[in-house]
Amino acid sequence: MDTEELVNKSLVKHWASWALVWLTIFPLVGLLISIKFHEPDFLGGISWLTFGRMRPVHVNGVIFGAFSTSFIALLYYYVPRLCGVRMYKEEWGWWLLWIWNAFVFLGSISFLMGYNSGLEAGEYEWPLNILRFIVLLLITVQLLGTIFRRKEKRFYVALWYTTAAFIWTLFNLILGNVILKYVEAFSGVNSAAMHGLYIHYIVGLWLTPAGLATIYYFIPVSTKNPLFSHRLSLLGFWSLAFFYPFVGIHHYLYSPIPHMNQTIAITTSMMLIIPVWAVTINFFGTMVGRWGAVAGGGGDNYGAKFLILGAIYYFLGCFQGSTEAMRRVQQLTHFNDFVISHSHLTVFGAMVVWTIGGLYYIWPRVIGRQLWSDRLASWHLWLTITGFTVMAVVLAAMGFIQGSMLEYGVNFVDTVKEMKPWWAVRSLAGLTMDIGFVLLVINFYKTAREGKPLEKEQETSLWAKDTPVQVEGAKGSWIETPSTVFLAAGVGFFSLAVFVQGIIPWLMPETRTTTVIDEVTKKPIQVSDYTPLELRGRQIYVREGCWYCHSQYVRPVTGESLRWGPVSQAGEYAYDFPHLFSTRRIGPDLTRVGRKYADGWHIAHHWNPRHVVPDSIMPSFPWLFEPVKGNETPQLNEDGKALVAYVQKLGTGIGDWREDFAPTHLASGVSLHMDPEERDQLVAYGKTVYERRCIGCHGEKGDSQGPSAVFFETKPRDFTRGIFKFRSTPGKDSLPTDADLFITVTHGLWGTPMPTWEEISERERFAVIQYIKTFSDRWKKEEVGVPITVTSESPVTLASIQNGDKLFHSKATCFICHGADGKGDGPLAAALKDVWNHSIRPANFTLPAGVQGGVKLGHDGEHIFKTVMAGVGGTPMPPFQGQLTPDEVWDIVHYEQSLRVKAHESELIAAGLRDPDRADALSRIWQSLSVSASQGKIEQAVLEQELAELKSEEGQMIQARR
Repeated sequence: MDTEELVNKSLVKHWASWALVWLTIFPLVGLLISIKFHEPDFLGGISWLTFGRMRPVHVNGVIFGAFSTSFIALLYYYVPRLCGVRMYKEEWGWWLLWIWNAFVFLGSISFLMGYNSGLEAGEYEWPLNILRFIVLLLITVQLLGTIFRRKEKRFYVALWYTTAAFIWTLFNLILGNVILKYVEAFSGVNSAAMHGLYIHYIVGLWLTPAGLATIYYFIPVSTKNPLFSHRLSLLGFWSLAFFYPFVGIHHYLYSPIPHMNQTIAITTSMMLIIPVWAVTINFFGTMVGRWGAVAGGGGDNYGAKFLILGAIYYFLGCFQGSTEAMRRVQQLTHFNDFVISHSHLTVFGAMVVWTIGGLYYIWPRVIGRQLWSDRLASWHLWLTITGFTVMAVVLAAMGFIQGSMLEYGVNFVDTVKEMKPWWAVRSLAGLTMDIGFVLLVINFYKTAREGKPLEKEQETSLWAKDTPVQVEGAKGSWIETPSTVFLAAGVGFFSLAVFVQGIIPWLMPETRTTTVIDEVTKKPIQVSDYTPLELRGRQIYVREGCWYCHSQYVRPVTGESLRWGPVSQAGEYAYDFPHLFSTRRIGPDLTRVGRKYADGWHIAHHWNPRHVVPDSIMPSFPWLFEPVKGNETPQLNEDGKALVAYVQKLGTGIGDWREDFAPTHLASGVSLHMDPEERDQLVAYGKTVYERRCIGCHGEKGDSQGPSAVFFETKPRDFTRGIFKFRSTPGKDSLPTDADLFITVTHGLWGTPMPTWEEISERERFAVIQYIKTFSDRWKKEEVGVPITVTSESPVTLASIQNGDKLFHSKATCFICHGADGKGDGPLAAALKDVWNHSIRPANFTLPAGVQGGVKLGHDGEHIFKTVMAGVGGTPMPPFQGQLTPDEVWDIVHYEQSLRVKAHESELIAAGLRDPDRADALSRIWQSLSVSASQGKIEQAVLEQELAELKSEEGQMIQARR
């Protein structure tokens, strides 16, 4: 039978036509997303058009719309020709096309509506997953039915890859759409490990073999040259089939996933150099002697040009991917645009470009007309080369730049600001590529309408030059038979990899634990599950695509534990289903964001991020708020409240770690004495710092009237009056020293929207202090007093605590505001106002760091001593210098600390602190707050009495529950 009669050209044409539609639409969506990086308000205010809703449309649309539709069209062309028979159940292809298009279209709409499963490249919900699975399953039946009915006995290499791609993908869809979504045993760390496999199987076991099948068929026929080497084909296929299934976890290096599995992923990633080299040499070898001919025009030659271009990008992208898996490289490049460069090089640069090459070859043949315009094809080619090369290089460079900046301690937002010009270049590059797609569609349309009739041709032999036998009936070796490919590559290696990289980690108890090590006491405790409100907030977090921009694991490299907080522990993720580790940090990591800011900061940030952080590229989320009437302050709706509750939960499962995270002492590198010229320079620099960091809350005039201030319960400081809460200088509302302001800026104020600014340089902090002082003329009229002398802390004894208790409730009358138990609920608490007539609440000394209503600068002794002595500026709390002796103040300090120590121990007991660990835990808590305790100057009776009191309280609670 004539090979032309084997192909249902009408079916191929319809699949290819829809491929052109998706090839135009989904890259365009990518361009719109790209613009949002440097113009964050572009298409803003509409829930359907945010980055988090549009990104899965682009990613999944390119994979399953643009690429997969093209590949299936090509499959219906080359499989019958390689097998010598018409496609099995050929008529299925018509209704499968419409089911597939329904899946692609409805899936995209579902993402825009906010339906998202939270698994990258697996975001589709179950009805759409079923449609996808049905289509791919039935095409697999068509494929295998055709193969096992074939008349051509030799099983050509393109069919190896095609068969493996469908078998692997069917298994992978079960892994990603069933196990990962519905088997809750695979939660937390194990969810991440399994998902690492799934997402890489989409790329390496669907896109890659499908793309290689495409080029292995079309490079010989378009160049009219036999394949260079059959042996290299065997080496490339079997090395890919063996090594690639193990690489998935390499995106989660330095995570709590077992180190052994990370190392296996790194090793197999490096071994992928073997199949990459093998297939690349094979492709270029096939071109030998045909470079001159391919340089001409016509659909075949442009097909060959795109195919060889894709081979170049494939080699570069895979080499990049292997090096990216190395630990040192990943320290710098993970979470940033280097990863995006790699994914674009492989997915678009290789796979999509290969299918475009195939379409250039088949379109004239299924239409029966010659390609309409060589010039448009040439423009398409060079626009693709120019635009995509610029994009790939720019993204890779951005990765190294941002990674190096972060490694050297640059503030995260500063790195984002640095990336904006580069992102603009990426958008221009993407626009260039999209214009090329438009030219492709025009050319193909005109070919169908006006192209010259195509003359019948003789097909070139596909068999490699080193194939020893090319006679009818030759079957080849057992290693290249359909059964071997199906069982060994399709089933065997896939199952082995899932067992080694997915099941074995799950079998390890440490990956399924709810136990973590408390950061303060270093004792094991249990993490708590999410509340219904927090769980709803997590669903909103997934729906809005927050996890595309924010990672949720802290690595022990590149200073992440200094920037974000303590390194992640496996037990923290026990209740995360699915995991939200993420592979990207367009925004900061959120593992430890809980209690970093007050709720009001998050509310303002979701209303308009650039009011809070001017350099932010996060979209606003007005649909998380109730409808605004007139000039009313926007209020969160139920979804918004749930999201804030979820965010405030993050990172709080490992204990009260914030207590010592940001120091409250002056850094040694800052000079507090300067000449007038130096001060003027700092003021000018401080203004730029203020406008980038502070203006959204404190306002342009420093009068606390920033656009975000309306959302805050604790109002920002009004700098125009020169009154500050925390000082070391004596007297009511005295001016603070630069060191006092430096401490506040560095540490932040817990339970308020004021975060720690330790991450920015000391010079920036000191400069902004000089600028802040220009808002009030007090600094010109008054002298800053001599700081209070902080005497050496007395030993922590029962007598000291008891005397502090007595002073707290009598001489100092602290209880009137702070309450009898120090919980901020004294008789006058509700009526207190500051000098700006804002309602304020006294500190609750029992609350953990960062909880709203607790202390602002910590429970450490020096800070409390200075606060008692100097009072709290602008509030009813007076200075007690002269009324209390230093020893009496230290007694009050120890009493207030004892309130927090007992509350902290109670929290740990509630979290499962074991009885044998309680005494040591109590001692460590004291050491974290008190210098004397850390030096061993704590009376054993203090610990014994507090343990006895806790035991008694615990017994009473048990009795009450009965």
